[in-house]
Amino acid sequence: MSDKQRKIFKIIVIVLSVILVTELIYFGVKYYINRQNSVFYTVFNSIVIDDNDYIGVGFSDYRNSDFNKYSNGYNKATIFKYNSGKIVQEVGINVGYNSFFYDVIEVSDGYIAVGSAEMTDDQKDEKLSEGLIVKFDKEFNILWRKNISILNKTELLKIEKLESGEFLVVGSSIYGEGYVGNHTTGGAILLKFDKDGEEVFRTNYGGPYSGKFNDILVEDDGYVAVGLGKSNSGIIVKYNLNGKIVWDASYGATDENGITAVDKLGNNYVVATTKVVNSKDLSNYQAAIVIFNDSGEKIDDVKYSSSDITCFSDLLVDNDDNIIASGYTGKLNSDSVLNSDAIVVKFDKNLYEQDVKLLNGDNNDMFNKIYLNNNNYIVLGYSNSKIKGYNLNGYDYFPIIENYSFS
Repeated sequence: MSDKQRKIFKIIVIVLSVILVTELIYFGVKYYINRQNSVFYTVFNSIVIDDNDYIGVGFSDYRNSDFNKYSNGYNKATIFKYNSGKIVQEVGINVGYNSFFYDVIEVSDGYIAVGSAEMTDDQKDEKLSEGLIVKFDKEFNILWRKNISILNKTELLKIEKLESGEFLVVGSSIYGEGYVGNHTTGGAILLKFDKDGEEVFRTNYGGPYSGKFNDILVEDDGYVAVGLGKSNSGIIVKYNLNGKIVWDASYGATDENGITAVDKLGNNYVVATTKVVNSKDLSNYQAAIVIFNDSGEKIDDVKYSSSDITCFSDLLVDNDDNIIASGYTGKLNSDSVLNSDAIVVKFDKNLYEQDVKLLNGDNNDMFNKIYLNNNNYIVLGYSNSKIKGYNLNGYDYFPIIENYSFS
């Protein structure tokens, strides 16, 4: 090869190298931009504790799954087994388009999960859904599935089992945007089923354009349900054992979730919610703990604020009558997107603050449920931060489970 040929060859190699590097940079930047705009989800909304395992339900698009193929952007209602910080088993509901599980109970022969699903093209396009009830055996095989449709947007948010083997389900069934009608069956809904999933009764509160029940408390003489009423007011409703209203009450102006959780404190009811600071500025919420007596009269409340937006998603009353509330706190950024930290706050029975636990990663962290297990407080949530002890990539959402103790 002559010197001239060597020079030409060298120039060609350099040009090709520059082109290759440029293309790599281009595709790298393009991938980074697309990745920043594409967030994938694996979320637990509820768990049951089974020895050393957590049985969780929620949803996933399976982008980071070791058990299922990526669902092409759709979230699928999923039941998981979680051990030592890892998902070790995962079974999804392969129906419709987007589907979600919100709560689960353990029964003698398996688990029953509730949620919602977009079953048709119209439901997908118009963001409508049917309620979803699925019973699994202990190995996560599906034993039966029920779809509940009252009005055209139905979501089942909470399930509670009874000593009889029957179970209660609460949630929401309202008209979708643009739909008009005069049905009186919608709003916040309460349904009772036998152990085989056959409906015993159903009742509703409000509707058909707003309302939902987020939680329900079982008592000897009836049930107490809490949620959202009209005009973003929190509601608490006492039913007798046949589903008839005994009394109802409301609490102020809340966020779009209303009252999120209820527990018993002596003879009274303690609930978690939010309080809008300024109805014209919805970027500012205070979390609130409210106590109602057994006739539905508010007797006390306390607001808690750690940042511009602080919300309590769940609470429990422990064996010493302390109130432990979990949720999130943060601010809206310039794009009106919430940047949040997960938070747990302990109050005594007189609503005096005792202690605070904060989980603040580099992105978003939220707690959505709290459980008491052998004097330990197990807090469930999700995060897209890089947190010590978790194998998180810093942009997709994954479940987090923290164990706390309070002095």
